[in-house]
Amino acid sequence: MTKRILIILVTVMSIMAPTHVYAQDVKTEPQHNVEQDLNAVTITANESTVQIKNASQQTLEIYNLTGVKIASVRIDSDSKTLTFNDLPKGCYILRIGKTVRKVYLR
Repeated sequence: MTKRILIILVTVMSIMAPTHVYAQDVKTEPQHNVEQDLNAVTITANESTVQIKNASQQTLEIYNLTGVKIASVRIDSDSKTLTFNDLPKGCYILRIGKTVRKVYLR
């Protein structure tokens, strides 16, 4: 009986004990500059053609899915269309700076 009273007493005390509530840090999304979004590098693929925008004076790197670098192409203009008929059809990873896209080339 004393064991049961002790359990009830401990339960009641834990319920009645003051609890502390702390404010959580509010994480805000970084402010996006519209100009940055407009100047972001874009990579789009259709069949064996890849179109690249806003990547002037950067290098396109092409990797297979195992991470082996297949080719690299210097982009000399702001908008460039490349055709990869010599690559076998399949999935590839294209990277320009921090922009990375996985594409399927036919």
